[in-house]
Amino acid sequence: MPTQVLELPAEFTWRDYTIFLLTIGAQIEHSLMVQYLYAAYSLGGPQTPEDQHENVAAWRQVILGIAKEEMGHLATVQNALRFLGAPLALDREDYPWDSQLAPYPFTLERLTRESLAKYIVVESPETWPSDVTVAERKEIEALASGYGGSQINRVGKLYSALIEIIGDPTRIPDSAFHPEAYPQQASWDEWGRGYGKGARGSSIAGTTTTPDVLVLRMASRTDALAALSAVAEQGEAPGDSSAADSESSHFRRFLKVFRGFPAGGSWDPTLPLPVNPVAPGLSAGTAQTPITDPEAGLWANIFNIRYRMLLTYLAHTYNMPEAATVSGGENRRGVIVNRMFGEMYNLRAVASILVHLPLGSGSSERCGPTFQMPYTLQLPQSEAAYWTLHLDLITATGVLLAEAQKLGSGERVDYALALASLDATAAKEMALYAAGESVRTVARPVAGRI
Repeated sequence: MPTQVLELPAEFTWRDYTIFLLTIGAQIEHSLMVQYLYAAYSLGGPQTPEDQHENVAAWRQVILGIAKEEMGHLATVQNALRFLGAPLALDREDYPWDSQLAPYPFTLERLTRESLAKYIVVESPETWPSDVTVAERKEIEALASGYGGSQINRVGKLYSALIEIIGDPTRIPDSAFHPEAYPQQASWDEWGRGYGKGARGSSIAGTTTTPDVLVLRMASRTDALAALSAVAEQGEAPGDSSAADSESSHFRRFLKVFRGFPAGGSWDPTLPLPVNPVAPGLSAGTAQTPITDPEAGLWANIFNIRYRMLLTYLAHTYNMPEAATVSGGENRRGVIVNRMFGEMYNLRAVASILVHLPLGSGSSERCGPTFQMPYTLQLPQSEAAYWTLHLDLITATGVLLAEAQKLGSGERVDYALALASLDATAAKEMALYAAGESVRTVARPVAGRI
């Protein structure tokens, strides 16, 4: 719990301030998720010594697992916003103005000892475990604080504040809650997808088990407190250094990677990815790196559209109740969830393409997944308009996939063809949905990984 008494800032009620903090929490979880994904995708490559391939593959698996858990945290925070009758919070381009809660400036970057140190401090508990020596903690905090010149704030501080406020009926009365929103919240049954304990692990280097992805719903104050406590614990619990991956917090797992990560440049576990890559057609800021290779630029734009598609599907799942059906027994919420998971796999495949393409013509530096936010997250107000937006995004990405087929070769062309074919099938279905018609569907495939 916080050591200082929380004070209500001017211009807020306690309910409004809680929504503000949850909105910050959603932005943080979203930001951490994509930064961890970028770091994981940077691992590996021909420059890594052969005797280190297994270790690097294990680190990649661990960090991808943490990113998946951040996706669950993001969904759980959206559930909390719904429970308080608040709008969704899917934005993450910039952290909000409250610098006492934002962890650090958003940066897409390859994994280094400095960025690992930053992640450890962000996910750290208030009291560090005894097996972390004074010297090791000083090294980690020095690397983190000296990186980017900004203060690193613990995510646990935010969740402690939320738990304190929501747990106090004098601040948040029962009348502030909306249990009737329960059917519209994301659920484990829809999101689990085999991500139960141990089911999504890897046989690499002992990472055979991994923690649950937490997607927690709430219909009472007790539910909300339990959900936020579970999210906080999965991030920062100090735990036992001998615990298996299935019992380790994000803090523990990042610490384990840090302890094995090469120091002093003795060898390089990462591909030469740029900082904050930007797709063509969008002006690059001072801290961003433009992608100039023509084929890489196409795939970067494809990645951005698919990322927008993922966010739009995610928002759409909250726009209809859990059992939303039409006559004939068609579950349209299930259709949207299937599409959302399909885009997760598509983004991973396109990221794999980008990290193997040059940043510019003749450049030795590679590209990376751009994760650029769409120009707007203003969402449709009607069901038909949602399906029309999905259809527009499929049409836009189709033009780029056709160009990618002309410029590319080998597996990249095969993937572009497969993805375009799947999109064409989806477009026919969505055109009927936009017109208010029913379509009886079966489970939807996703384009193969490369």
